[in-house]
Amino acid sequence: MADQPTTKTNEITTSRKIRDYWVNDGPKLVFLLLFVGGNIGVFFNAFIQYYNMKTPNYFAVYGYGLCFAKGGAAMIKLDSALILIPVLRNFLSWLRGTWVNTYIPIDKNIIFHKFIAWTIAFATAIHCVAHYVNFKVLSETPLPQLKTIGFNAVPTAYGLSFASLPGITGHVVVLIMMFMYSSAIESIRRPMFEIFWFTHHLFILYFAIICFHGAQQLLGKTTYVYWVCGPLFLYLVERTMRVLRGKQTTMLLLAKQHPSRVIELRMKKQTFNYKPGQYLFLNCPYIAGNEWHPFTITSAPEEDFVSCHINIVGNWTGKLATLLNPDKKIGVVQQDLLEAPDGKPILRIDGPFGAASEEVFKYKTVMLVGAGIGVTPFASILKHIKNLISKQGSSSSAPIDKVYFYWICRDKNSFEWFSTMLSALERENINNFLEINTYLTGALSPDEVRDVMYGTDEESADQITGLASPTHFGRPRWSSIFQEVGRRHANSEVGVFFCGPRVLSKQLYKNARKYTSTQAGGCRFHYNKENF
Repeated sequence: MADQPTTKTNEITTSRKIRDYWVNDGPKLVFLLLFVGGNIGVFFNAFIQYYNMKTPNYFAVYGYGLCFAKGGAAMIKLDSALILIPVLRNFLSWLRGTWVNTYIPIDKNIIFHKFIAWTIAFATAIHCVAHYVNFKVLSETPLPQLKTIGFNAVPTAYGLSFASLPGITGHVVVLIMMFMYSSAIESIRRPMFEIFWFTHHLFILYFAIICFHGAQQLLGKTTYVYWVCGPLFLYLVERTMRVLRGKQTTMLLLAKQHPSRVIELRMKKQTFNYKPGQYLFLNCPYIAGNEWHPFTITSAPEEDFVSCHINIVGNWTGKLATLLNPDKKIGVVQQDLLEAPDGKPILRIDGPFGAASEEVFKYKTVMLVGAGIGVTPFASILKHIKNLISKQGSSSSAPIDKVYFYWICRDKNSFEWFSTMLSALERENINNFLEINTYLTGALSPDEVRDVMYGTDEESADQITGLASPTHFGRPRWSSIFQEVGRRHANSEVGVFFCGPRVLSKQLYKNARKYTSTQAGGCRFHYNKENF
């Protein structure tokens, strides 16, 4: 009897842990299990079908090798039909506004795309190894037995592998996959994007060749084309929309170079309706006609232009900065520009597209965390809230009751481009709806240290950011921050939104899970991260 209370407590604790886990990871787990279950299902359906088939009796000749080969082929069909769905940006942006978004982790689309790709690689390995075994078996099987499954002569293993339609097309597809997979590795994709772009578009050959892979119908009628025709049609519609939108004229109203190696672009397009937190793709034909790069929209929908703030860190962004600011000046460097030096459009825009930060207005209390240039998604959101408050004259008109804003930067200059807007928000901080927390993690120069110690004429302003809110030195103590927010907002849903490096994302995700509580008086933190 003495052990019963302990057992009950353990059961309650376990139940609560499951509920707490479900807040951030439940839908992802269910979706993953459905995907894995679907692959297992189609594998064994094909496996059992060929194991039990009597007319013709393939199993009597091939053995289990054929069952494994056809099971792998069934997985390839299913996953080939799915792999294009996560890259249909317009379709996913539409889906985000429906009830489906509650149950499917749309923000993990690129991760899911990669997971499907590796599942195809696994299924391809099963399919290929099984067929190599089958080729060996066929080459050693007597002719009378081979005639029962449609062969008129004893084939060689080499001939089946490299001189038959299935063998040739199969090896070509594997070669295509090797090019696509190797160029998609981050260490290759980022510095050599054009190589990645061209090799990844070999997917067209991948689909086309597999459609003919089973055309000889040696093991029954091929059904691959029926699996992939729907997704291929949707992808064709998607690409058509992108091309048509990309051809619309884009005016570069203003390019402004900020001290922190950030260049601000203000653009105008005839039709471009967006929501706060969304992103777009930019293309500069003068630099590279095929390269489209994602950037968060930093303007608010109420403004008569669309803007992006671009951190000059990579090859493409460096070339863009050189094109727009060859003299390396600070301030406005271009205005009202339509064409590049070669007569091509200076910029092309595709979008807008939905992102994790778009979900911010689902919550009454939010934590917005940006690291360096990762603050860009929240620029649009905070501007939008500011515009609503300015228009209505009260924070009650804003869709969010409380915003905890955290901005972490390595150097002082990184705060410059967004501080003006934050200062305006501080002045109009009705009912204290906004709490600003800036963190400087890098070292200051001797002059900057002197300014901080002795101040300037504006004694009330922070010497780092110019804001009324003081700057913290060092990294945020996330454990204490989450505990305090949880204490202030008991029995509430708090949205945590982050854009920045992976290391910091892991810390925030860990704390969001750790301090989420579904019991009475607990706070539930919902973690969301930008994924490009």
